[in-house]
Amino acid sequence: MTLLTRASLANRLIAGLVTLGVAAFGLIAMTSLKQELMPPMAMPMAFVSAQSAGVSPEDMADTVTEPLEQALESVPGVTGVTSNTSAGTADITAEWPFEADADETLRAIRAATDTVRSGLPSGTEVEVFSGSTDETPAMMLSAGSTEDAGHFADALAGTVVPALESVPGVQRVDLAGQEEQRIIIDLRADDIEKLRVDPSAVAPALESRGAALPAGQAESDDGPVAVTVGGGIASVDAVAELPIETERGVVRLADFADVHAEAEPAGSLSRVNGSPALTLTVMPASGANVVEISHGVQQQLDELAPGLHATFVTVFDQAPFIEQSVHDLSVEGGLGLVFAVLVILAFLWSWRSTIIAAVSIPLSLLITMAGLWWTDNTLNVLTLGALTIAIGRVVDDSIVVIENIARRKGDGPLTVDGIVASVRQVAGAITASTLTTVAVFLPIAFVSGTAGQLFRPFAVTSSIALLASLVVALTIVPVLAYWFMNRRARGSGSSLPVTAPSRTDHDELDELATPQDRLQRTLMPALAATRRHAVWTVVGASLLLIATLLMSSMIRTDFLGASGAASLELTQTTETGATADELIAAAEPVEGALAKVDGVDDVLTTIPVASRVAGEPTRISYSLQLADGAEVDAVESAVARSFDDLGDPDRFTMSTMDAAVSDGGGGIALQIRGSDSAALRQASEQLADRLTGESGVSAVESSITGEQPIVRVTLDEARAAKLGFDRTSVSVAIQQALAGTPIGSIAVEGQERDIVLRTAGADRTVTGLSDLLLPVTPQQNAEAQKRASDALEREAEAEAEQARLDQAAEFTRQLDEAGTQRAELGAQIGEMRQQLTALEQAPVVPDRPRTPSEEAEVRAQEERAEQISGLREAISAAEAGITAADEQATQVREAQTEAADQLAEQQEAEQQQREAGEARAAPVTLGQVAEVTETETAPSIERSGGERQVVLTVTPEDGQLDRANAAVAAAIDEESLPAGVSFAVEGVSAEQSDAFAQLGAAMLAAIGLVLVIMVATFRSLRQPFVLLISIPFAATGALLALWITDTPLGLPALIGLLMLIGIVVTNAIVLMDLINRLRGAGASLEDAIHHGTRLRLRPILMTAAATIFALLPMAFGLTGGGVFISQPLAVVVIGGLVSSTALTLVLVPVLYGLMERGRERGRWRRARRSARRRIRRAEQRSLAGRA
Repeated sequence: MTLLTRASLANRLIAGLVTLGVAAFGLIAMTSLKQELMPPMAMPMAFVSAQSAGVSPEDMADTVTEPLEQALESVPGVTGVTSNTSAGTADITAEWPFEADADETLRAIRAATDTVRSGLPSGTEVEVFSGSTDETPAMMLSAGSTEDAGHFADALAGTVVPALESVPGVQRVDLAGQEEQRIIIDLRADDIEKLRVDPSAVAPALESRGAALPAGQAESDDGPVAVTVGGGIASVDAVAELPIETERGVVRLADFADVHAEAEPAGSLSRVNGSPALTLTVMPASGANVVEISHGVQQQLDELAPGLHATFVTVFDQAPFIEQSVHDLSVEGGLGLVFAVLVILAFLWSWRSTIIAAVSIPLSLLITMAGLWWTDNTLNVLTLGALTIAIGRVVDDSIVVIENIARRKGDGPLTVDGIVASVRQVAGAITASTLTTVAVFLPIAFVSGTAGQLFRPFAVTSSIALLASLVVALTIVPVLAYWFMNRRARGSGSSLPVTAPSRTDHDELDELATPQDRLQRTLMPALAATRRHAVWTVVGASLLLIATLLMSSMIRTDFLGASGAASLELTQTTETGATADELIAAAEPVEGALAKVDGVDDVLTTIPVASRVAGEPTRISYSLQLADGAEVDAVESAVARSFDDLGDPDRFTMSTMDAAVSDGGGGIALQIRGSDSAALRQASEQLADRLTGESGVSAVESSITGEQPIVRVTLDEARAAKLGFDRTSVSVAIQQALAGTPIGSIAVEGQERDIVLRTAGADRTVTGLSDLLLPVTPQQNAEAQKRASDALEREAEAEAEQARLDQAAEFTRQLDEAGTQRAELGAQIGEMRQQLTALEQAPVVPDRPRTPSEEAEVRAQEERAEQISGLREAISAAEAGITAADEQATQVREAQTEAADQLAEQQEAEQQQREAGEARAAPVTLGQVAEVTETETAPSIERSGGERQVVLTVTPEDGQLDRANAAVAAAIDEESLPAGVSFAVEGVSAEQSDAFAQLGAAMLAAIGLVLVIMVATFRSLRQPFVLLISIPFAATGALLALWITDTPLGLPALIGLLMLIGIVVTNAIVLMDLINRLRGAGASLEDAIHHGTRLRLRPILMTAAATIFALLPMAFGLTGGGVFISQPLAVVVIGGLVSSTALTLVLVPVLYGLMERGRERGRWRRARRSARRRIRRAEQRSLAGRA
């Protein structure tokens, strides 16, 4: 390592310029580092949120939660799935190991949820969120105005939101609380039936007419112009005029529905300082600087607020606490720097040497800043805490180097060879000690969970600082020593030649003759006494260690502690069934009382509206933003006193919310699992009663609440299936009647409006639900058409049968008439035959005329008779023609009539056939296919791994996590609980156990690494074990410091203990290295131990004191910034340093002496046995010679 020193001394100006360049780069890097409260953390979990309005908890669990759970459980790598299902909402958490690829697992989870979306109930919305801290808002703002609420909301959406989204680093800005307008389409059942409208055709019609469709480009004089078809709808009236296609043609939407706009029901009401307000949530982009975002947002608001007549109140902002923490830790670091410099000055009593040693502190820190920038770390509470802790440690190497140079220099001039020789004497020791301290942080890389993610940046920062301090101590510190500590005689040259080091300049044994200083004269007698009574010293140290370990059970424990960035949360329980106006009236006096409490700046009130449950009281939340410098405890007491003035203080509960990762957010989660709901309720009630009031327990809250009334619709499955209904169709019908069915959104008046289909005139009361008319299903219509067709067919068959019977009767009548006529004609023919026979038999007497006149008369008469006969025949023939014509006309008319009758019958049959094909069934009521009953059920259903569970959240008192854990374990063991229930303890208790176990393993690994480095340094196994044996004794001071200061043992304290493993051997390595050097130069064991301890007394005390005093501001929490991390660390390190310093000066020499004396006695015994064997062999040879 002296090569660095020799090269730096040979090129002093270059070394100085490089140092200035590195310092400048460190300053630039420091200003470029992103500031944040905590390091970015990617928790190995994803959150799936599903929303389905109007669905009961049980139905939600069956139709939504269970399919999503099964999909998540099938994702490779997912180790646990838990869910919480309430009315219309399902929140599911999927967890996987820290070592798994989070991005790949998250993509698989999104893909798995996408595969089951289509099978979920209509209208179900599913969102997937990661567990990264990038999902945490950078700011939350509340906006209020005296302007019209609607216009103000539009102004915010149109002006403020775009302005804030333009701030660098802002991903998006969410506006909540505004009154959103939606379009309601109330369907009139009678008109739908009359016009034969299919309600499912409404949504496509609205979608096609409410969107602009691209149609390519057209050419113009100025170039291509985009062509679009259609666009947004101008107004609500225009929506009513939209044409809808039906079976009977095109009708207007208004012909069968009432269309109007109404305000969408708000999920909750927000109020700030007693006035209605809107909420703006600023989400940062991944890796954005939230401090810069905060400043940019505030600048935008300052410019926009006057023009909007708006008042903006910051509800949540990380930036002030981050900046305050950075400032406070910087102040503590500065104070520590001053204290460390004063300690060095007090020991060295030389301002030159003090400045040289002190330069290593800012230089090492600036190099660390550059390292943080290069490794893409941020400036946060953890890295700042590491820098502050490092202030006392980074000066150690420089102190050892500069003290050794000053001591070896004496009153003579400094030479390059002398500096190199001085550095060489301690280079190996400080390198080993620094590498040892750095090595203890390596196991942190393998610690998973919250502890690993939080303290990995801490370990990186500390390691860079320590390595930087080693490089500084071996390079620029010798150069500065040459420049400032070299007292040259007048007239001497400006520089000395660099020559090879001479071993005669300063022999190791020469140091034994150096006189003792005041510090050595004061302490060495006591140290010598401990070596003279070595056994008693070891026994006393052992007893002290045992007593400390026994006393450790009195030390409180926690996980991370509270960050100090606290706000108060107040919950008010109201009367059952309160309306929104009644809830506002109940909140107003509380807001007025809180506004009068000293230390409260702003009060944000949240009144749930949509999530109210019948039969359950509503809980109003109040978030109290405290003034700068306000004491949380004092404000909490003042708020509690105000409860008495409001009356019925039992209605109020109060809790403290922490801005950082701490115990406050979780508590112990006692999970009670089983299949029997009654057994779960009984077990949870027993354990809650048992744990309430236990020592260390602040509060107990059960996830089981009172039963809530619900209306259960139980389908007659056979009857419903016959009519074409199932659970989904009935649920959709009920939802459409009660709340309406969302069918999408369209652009109306330039803004996106949600469209809701609703049944007009539906009775939305519980009693009227059974009479709800269900929509006619296709199956019902098909059955009605079949019935009409069957009736028509039966009618046709009856008519055909009647026609056949009529025809048969006519044939019979005609046959009868024909028989009668035949008989009559037969009789007449008989008579005529008789007359003919008679005429034939009668004699013929000619009637001759007697006179001519008579003859003429006879001829005239005959002619006249012939004429009459001919005329009569003609008349008969004419009458026969007329009769034939009449008969023909009659036949034609009868044929026309028959044809018309047949056409009418055919048309009637066709009409009947059409009517049969278009037949519509009459709607049935809900009561005809289902039983509607009122019952009670749990408001939420929790499951883990598909099994029901109840969670008891046990909140420990501050720093009493161990007692709360013990109380939970005792309650589980001692209570007589129902059979069939199992238990699991999660939450902060499980995180603490896991983190403590991993850090314990990390400590063992660190000890192993320390052993390897020390074996490599000392080329021995014996001496490193002396240091390993002494490590547990260093915990004595750390545990005593925790107990004395009443500081809980948590993750920061454990990290401090891990650091102590490296720190405790640092000075011991330097001491043991010098003792070995003295022994190697020929000094006796006692002289080497005595003079080695004497010569290393001042640097050991100086480095310990510098570190201790540098950490005192942090230990006392003078500024309060980052105290939840830095204070326990500082307390542990200070206590451990005190005990380790005593250990180094007392126990290490004692153990070293005991080991080496035992080793020498062993060598002496082996030598004596060897001598005796040689004597015996010589005597035997002598006797043999004589013989």
